[in-house]
Amino acid sequence: MHMPKQQKRLFICFSYLMLVLLPFLSGCGLLEGFQQAPPAASVAVAPAPPAKAPIGVQTVAHGLRPDRLQIPSIKVDTPVVELGWITSQSDNGRILSEWDVADNAAGWHKNSSLIGERGNMVMSGHNNINGAVFRALDQLKRGDQAIVWSGKQHFIYRIDEVIIVPEKYASAQQRNANAQWIGPFSDERLTLVSCWPRDDNTHRIIVIAYPEGKAATTHG
Repeated sequence: MHMPKQQKRLFICFSYLMLVLLPFLSGCGLLEGFQQAPPAASVAVAPAPPAKAPIGVQTVAHGLRPDRLQIPSIKVDTPVVELGWITSQSDNGRILSEWDVADNAAGWHKNSSLIGERGNMVMSGHNNINGAVFRALDQLKRGDQAIVWSGKQHFIYRIDEVIIVPEKYASAQQRNANAQWIGPFSDERLTLVSCWPRDDNTHRIIVIAYPEGKAATTHG
């Protein structure tokens, strides 16, 4: 998929969780963190390819790719673009991933789940620059709607939790715990992530929502 020219790339560290690549977020800007300790192996390993339909293809049997997000209670109505990455290795052997970051849009992490699939559909967005589409996530309340579109079809999710966690000055243990929120889950959920507060980027705000009419089966 050809990414819009206004999208940028930022470096972020990553590791594997349950053999699935976690999309750690970088520099808010967009997000600066969810960093975990590097893999024990000193040899650079390319990320596993996303287990999804090829870019540009929607396969109902495997879910639908999101292309628009509405959150009426905070007046969000934004396109959703697919985010990918390239990898490199630092001088000290750490694996680095250079992610595309969406400006003026929410970014769907392409190795996260699709609409209708069991698992975690992850979207990230800026909080204070380049559209700041997720600026008001802290105003969400339990029960608020998040509407995810794919073409002419829409799917309603209900906000369940709004979580704020320290990041900039957090311990490695805390950052590892933060990263788990954007990892795989056995239930069907939508996770929205941005930096917080609005005038700084010291924390992360994480919003968890579930399909309307479906209860969570697990919180971890």
